Amino acid sequence: MKFPELLSPTHLALKVEYDGSAFFGSQRQSDVRTVQSELERVLADCLNEKISTKFSGRTDSGVHALGQVVSFCSDNISKYDLRSLFGMIDSHLPDDINLVDIANVLDDFDPRRDAVSRTYRYKIVHGRGRSVLARRTAYVLRTRLDVPSLVNSLKLLPLEEIDWAPFAAKMPDYYPTRRRLLSASATSISDNELNLYFTSSGFLYHQVRIMVGALLRVAMNKISISEFEELQCGEIGSAGPVVPAEGLTLCNVSYPSGLVNWVRGGGEEQFVPSGRPLLELAV
Repeated sequence: MKFPELLSPTHLALKVEYDGSAFFGSQRQSDVRTVQSELERVLADCLNEKISTKFSGRTDSGVHALGQVVSFCSDNISKYDLRSLFGMIDSHLPDDINLVDIANVLDDFDPRRDAVSRTYRYKIVHGRGRSVLARRTAYVLRTRLDVPSLVNSLKLLPLEEIDWAPFAAKMPDYYPTRRRLLSASATSISDNELNLYFTSSGFLYHQVRIMVGALLRVAMNKISISEFEELQCGEIGSAGPVVPAEGLTLCNVSYPSGLVNWVRGGGEEQFVPSGRPLLELAV
């Protein structure tokens, strides 16, 4: 546990939720609307100074977040208690960004480098016609999926450090592609709604969306389970396709115990996937 006196009165972490539908991703870009540019605009208005933020990771256009972590520094933070500052920031945010929590952090806190894991959810609606309500937050498929085969394939994803290049978009030659997947699970929300959860210490670009694309190839009887297992030996990006961004949500970013103690969350928070676990279908 970090002692309170070591925390910086001028360095804050925010936990942010957003609907990514109307954003050109999270990272600041010129002349387009992004989560970072909107958040920095609001923080600058509230604190009366230019603010530069750091994110725990970038999300693409259309990708959502329930627990994106953002940090920033400001000398004007000390004028407010954290709960008052929370209310002031949240009241100025646009309708598609919500402030979930707030915390003082150490001077050297880095939301990306200090993270020990990230959890993403991919939501699928299948076996029905078009869904107006689900189209912004899920991948809607009219095809009925073979869910037991999908879950059997999910269990074959190795929970150890391997080269995930076949499940990643093309990257520079020098970029390391070895990662460790910590968990992969599926839950049923209803007869035609399925959530897939993936937790890792770090993901490669498009890795989750390519893993889901490969799993859907099995669930749509385009490849066998044994062929799915062989995808791990393919060339970079070969496991695809990349499924749409709308179904993807960054659910949670975890840090070492005591590093970030959220004010509203009452300390450390553990993310628990919602829905009925589906692993019993694969037995």
